[in-house]
Amino acid sequence: MSIDIQKIVQATLVGKPEHDEQTFIDCLKLVGSNRSPKEKELGFALLSRMVIKTSPQSLRLVQTRLANRFAQISDHFQFSGALFVREVLVRNPTAGDLHSVTVFKIILNSIDAGVQSMDPTVRSLAAELFGLRVSNQNLSLLLNTLDVLLTTKTKIKNVSNDVLQLSTLGVTSHRTSLTCLLFEVLAVSLGYAPRVDKSNVDKRLSVDRKDIIRVIEMGIRSQSTIRSAAFTALRSLCLNAKYSLIPMIGRIVSTLISELETPDVDLMKTLAFIAKTYGPITSTIHKHFYVIFTALKRPMHELDYGSHVADLLSTIIESSAGLIKPEVFVTVQKAVCEVNRMEMTVLKWKMRFSSIFEAEISAIMHPDESMYLQLLAAFLALNNEFVPSPLQIARHVVARTNSRCHHSHRLKALSDVTSRPRTTDLANVKTVKKTLILQKEETMIEVDSEEAPESPESPEDVDVEDVMEPEDVSPPPTPEVSRKKKSSESSTPVVVKKKKKRDVVVATNLLEGEASVDDILNLFDMS
Repeated sequence: MSIDIQKIVQATLVGKPEHDEQTFIDCLKLVGSNRSPKEKELGFALLSRMVIKTSPQSLRLVQTRLANRFAQISDHFQFSGALFVREVLVRNPTAGDLHSVTVFKIILNSIDAGVQSMDPTVRSLAAELFGLRVSNQNLSLLLNTLDVLLTTKTKIKNVSNDVLQLSTLGVTSHRTSLTCLLFEVLAVSLGYAPRVDKSNVDKRLSVDRKDIIRVIEMGIRSQSTIRSAAFTALRSLCLNAKYSLIPMIGRIVSTLISELETPDVDLMKTLAFIAKTYGPITSTIHKHFYVIFTALKRPMHELDYGSHVADLLSTIIESSAGLIKPEVFVTVQKAVCEVNRMEMTVLKWKMRFSSIFEAEISAIMHPDESMYLQLLAAFLALNNEFVPSPLQIARHVVARTNSRCHHSHRLKALSDVTSRPRTTDLANVKTVKKTLILQKEETMIEVDSEEAPESPESPEDVDVEDVMEPEDVSPPPTPEVSRKKKSSESSTPVVVKKKKKRDVVVATNLLEGEASVDDILNLFDMS
């Protein structure tokens, strides 16, 4: 590398803002026609760096010169050139509108290069370039191309104008790679789709949902490589279309459930994603809860997609408590909370004529598996009075597990909350205080009565005010002696003796050198 090129590289890194225009000019010289391919690659890479870091004012001064370089890149694919186009489209989207034909040709070259090289970086860059320039026309061309690739079993010979004009479209060896890349382009394009803007109606992306879903369904029914790419596009569609896809979400879920004969990671991941995005009830996945559970042919911890199954089942259990039969919940709970292999064998023997082929290995036998901890926590949170809560199993698993995942902490918290002691029939605080005060007073009265002298007081000590009429506290008389007893009781008055108040002597223990109250008062005696 020459000294001049080193100076340009240094200027793009730590150059001052007032020198940005001159740095742009120096970088543009590196991509001239008289430069070598390596220098051109370096020049476009440096231009990409400058486009990212330059201020809008400096970029506005050279945007015409930058856009003129699009024609140079459109002849053949250059990675640094495609990266430069990407940065220009991000900073200045109007450049793509002014040079739409040239930019679209660069995008097609990038897709062909990604198909041929199988480089994930090149494929991601091609998908992002298409997403930056997505429109109704481009998306229709993309869907038509996918339709042709998925429906035509023979070699594609005649390419019409309503598909993408790709050089790899008619090559049989590149067919699978091209189909997967176009599904990836579709997924990225749905994310870049412009939002509804009332001020600019022309930029609204309006494509029939049926066309997209039909193409995705064909991709799901294809071979495994294309199937995975189609599932990625479906998750992108659910994430970006959101509630506009609800009228057709039942059809999508039914298509996915029909593929449960051969479940895989992408299928279970997509079902769990739809359940979390739309909810089990809105997406109608709760209707297929038992079918999904019985489709598991091996224990959950032995499956590659066990974590996705746990996410799916726990979401349904916590959100659809009142819409699923309790018998179904009990069956799944027994399989998750199986105590030992003997009980599991008995359960298999009882249900050998049912649709369950093999129950899940118990959470007690595998206390460190996060998926079983997640399902146990879901059953503890289940709000259905007809389904027993597996509290004892959960507490036993919590005591044995060594897992530190968030499912373990949640299971422990739910177990503690469910089994905590409860206090019922709490009285009012004021009422309790009054009751305690009354009990204390009664106790004090009883103590005083025990300490009072037993000798009767003389009549002289009784005041006139102490003579009171007795209260009739005796039990009701019998009919035979009622009149005689009443007359005798009314003729003899009862004298109630009032207790003398005892003088309470307060003794104060004085320390050495301290004076009592009397000593202090005597100091002020003026006599």
